[in-house]
Amino acid sequence: MPTIRSQMLVSSAGGGAATLSVWANNFGSGSAVQGTANASLLVFPLSPPSGVFPGNMTANTMLIGMSGSLTASLSNSSHTFTASVGLYTLANSTQLSLLNSASATFGTGAPTASNYALYHGPRQISLHSSQWSAVPALSQTHYWMAFWMRSSNLAVPMSISGFRWMTSQFSGYIGVVNTDSTASRPFPGMGVYSASFTTGLPGSIGFSQLQQVDVNAAVIPTIVIHNIGA
Repeated sequence: MPTIRSQMLVSSAGGGAATLSVWANNFGSGSAVQGTANASLLVFPLSPPSGVFPGNMTANTMLIGMSGSLTASLSNSSHTFTASVGLYTLANSTQLSLLNSASATFGTGAPTASNYALYHGPRQISLHSSQWSAVPALSQTHYWMAFWMRSSNLAVPMSISGFRWMTSQFSGYIGVVNTDSTASRPFPGMGVYSASFTTGLPGSIGFSQLQQVDVNAAVIPTIVIHNIGA
C-alpha cells in the first residue's frame, strides 16, 4: 500500500490553505488487515487524528486499501461485488450528514475458476470523481467516511487494509463493569452503524447509533486521495 506520510502541496497563495495534490490518512505506524462482514456499514474519521482535512483539494481519485483471499477452487461462480462509500460532515455535535457518495460494482457473468484473479492479494478500490454523486471538493473541515461492501452469488473474502486503534473491539471504560457499546469510542463518529446493512447510505448518522462492540470498529482503512496521475 502507498505510504505517503504527509500531504504534497501545490500552492498556498496569500497565506491561505494549501492546495493539495496528494494526501493519505496513514496517521500511524501500526497496520491491520481486518475482515468485514458482508453488508456491514463502517463509519470512521477521514483525517485522524486531528479530524480536519489539512487543505483544499478537488479530488480526482480515491483509493481504499483492501486485501483479498480467494482461491481458484472457491471462485467458480458468476457474481457481483459492490463497494459504496459516503462522505459525511457534522450536522451538529451529535450527528453526521451525508455530503456525497460513490459506488463501484465488479464481477463477471462467467462461472470460471480464474475469478480469483479479480480479488486475490493486496488490492485497492479505485473511485474516480465521475463515480461520485458530485465531484468531491475537500476543504479544511471535519469529514467522516462510511464504507459498505456486499457480494452476491459468491462470498468474496475481501478485508479492509489499514490501521488499528486497538487490538480488538472496544469493551468500555476502565472501572465500568458493563460493556459500553456506544460511548466508548476513541474518536467521535467512529464505529459500526449496522452489521447487516442492505439499503442506501443513510442521509444522517447519529453518534449514538455507532456500535463499538464489533472488531471492525477498531480499524480505519488506508485512504489515498489525489488529483494528479492516472
